[in-house]
Amino acid sequence: MENDATIIQGAGQGLGLALATHILKHQDDSVVVATCREPEKSSGLRKLKQKYTSRLITQKLDVSDEKSIALASTKLSLQIEHVSLLVNSSGILHDDSIYPEKRLADVSASNLARSYEINAIGPILVLKYFRSLIQREKKSVIVNMSARVASIEDNSLGGWYSYRSSKASLNQITKTIAIEFARQLPKSICIAFHPGSVNTRLSKPFQKAIPKEKLFAPDYAAAKMVAVIDNLTTTDNGSFLAWDGSNIPW
Repeated sequence: MENDATIIQGAGQGLGLALATHILKHQDDSVVVATCREPEKSSGLRKLKQKYTSRLITQKLDVSDEKSIALASTKLSLQIEHVSLLVNSSGILHDDSIYPEKRLADVSASNLARSYEINAIGPILVLKYFRSLIQREKKSVIVNMSARVASIEDNSLGGWYSYRSSKASLNQITKTIAIEFARQLPKSICIAFHPGSVNTRLSKPFQKAIPKEKLFAPDYAAAKMVAVIDNLTTTDNGSFLAWDGSNIPW
């Protein structure tokens, strides 16, 4: 059984995969648990497993299925004693049936429900079931992947109703969990995090509007994220932080 481990929920591709790669490469004693819906289909995870063998644990976890989350937690409780870092990386902005709304008339109940299911409900259920893997006497960092467009105060453009509101919900969840964990787990730090605009499938349809210097490669974004995480203290608990460590208004 591993003493401490990093769990990355949503590590099959994109920033989650880049984060797993960065930690395994730069932290020699690290053990990373990479979860996603179908880990056996992730070529990136297969390559990491071949290279890092026992330091990488892959686990099936469908963030839209509570039973899958609960089962993953049960299985991992037999393999690790403490989660030193937990990252909720999965998110949905668009897919074959969902696209960000430009106006109120574009909003549908099904798109709203799907966005909340992945962007807000899934992460809180992950923390519900994985809470038992965080030891009171040890430091633990929880990072919920948010977005600057989730900021209510910073919203000057409108649109993107489902994505904005579901990520804003995640921010409220993060803040509330931070308060609860501060009482139960005094060495825990729970933050919402904006990684910047990252060159992944999520941002592909919108990259033409992003200046080249502001579109980050996944490995660069992962390195910046780890740098912020490494400098966190308990005074940062309950914060909404950007990739450069700056605070974002709620």
